[in-house]
Amino acid sequence: MPGWHKQTKQLVANGKLNVAGIVQEQHPDRAALYMQWQKMDWPVLADPYNDLGISAVPITLLIDQNRIIRYRNPKLKDLKIFLETDYPNKAKTQPIKLLPKSIPALEILIAQEPKNARAHFRLGVAYRSRFDSDKRQPTDFSQAILHWRTALELTPNQYIWRRRIQQYGPRLDKPYSFYDWVTTARQQLIARGETPTPLTAEPSGAEFATPSRTNKTTPHKHPDQQNKITQDSDHLVTTSLVTVPSTNKKKPATRVHLKLQPAPNTTWTNDAGTISLHLAPHSPAQIKNLKIPPPPNTASSSETRIIELEIHPLDGKTLPTTISATAFYYICTKSDNTCRFLRQDITIPLHK
Repeated sequence: MPGWHKQTKQLVANGKLNVAGIVQEQHPDRAALYMQWQKMDWPVLADPYNDLGISAVPITLLIDQNRIIRYRNPKLKDLKIFLETDYPNKAKTQPIKLLPKSIPALEILIAQEPKNARAHFRLGVAYRSRFDSDKRQPTDFSQAILHWRTALELTPNQYIWRRRIQQYGPRLDKPYSFYDWVTTARQQLIARGETPTPLTAEPSGAEFATPSRTNKTTPHKHPDQQNKITQDSDHLVTTSLVTVPSTNKKKPATRVHLKLQPAPNTTWTNDAGTISLHLAPHSPAQIKNLKIPPPPNTASSSETRIIELEIHPLDGKTLPTTISATAFYYICTKSDNTCRFLRQDITIPLHK
């Protein structure tokens, strides 16, 4: 995009060309931040539901005054010919039939057409959109991944749908870091005296993560191989998780997004230590790229904590359908001022 912007800026200023963009972003405000950072000032439309039905980007189109596409991915010489040509009006327009965008309507459509790949993709977009809103439901993110995976299984050559999954998936399956530019963009915009475009949903660790073909194993010693530490049987901390498997079956791995939330009147005991996570002893898998947020610089706090990690098979092993893990944490209950070190066993589903 920056290259075309530079080449066409004067043509736009002279009134010889109109430029508009369409992004396939799940989060269009991130595209707006990028546009602001790169000083690209043309209007941008958002197509997160893939109404255009395209399977790859970028695509550059030259459209004449009669709404007819004359060039697809043109070269500069094509642009010159396009601007010098007076095209006749022989257009015959046809209305485009669009699929629904609401969760209930898409669920009805999928019940009727279970192999409708576009409907599955769009339902994933709808679930993720609700997840990023104040109306989120606990299973919205996992439902989004489920329907995106179904869509890709039905149409494996769909580049855009694959990227939507890889955005949240393991590092070995990433073509690039999706949002590593965000921090730099914000810093440079502030230095220019501008207020960066606000984002509805901040990128997660998986979205910042860089690709890796030889992931570093996270070394760890299991603190309770004899199961002597008390279980959190009172559910003082609730957990929920979303798993995102690699889209490449030759490189099996699963990225895990684990959320831990203290119950009311329960706090993390930060001065005692932070959360740790371990697979069961003698597991056929291993943890890689474990990301545990550092605790706040206070003695206690009660914020939600998101842990990200990847599950990879040990050499010569295959991943099972589920894996057992255990989270360990220090918490205090305000009702009786009791502080404890507890464990919570977690079953992680691994998609085959």
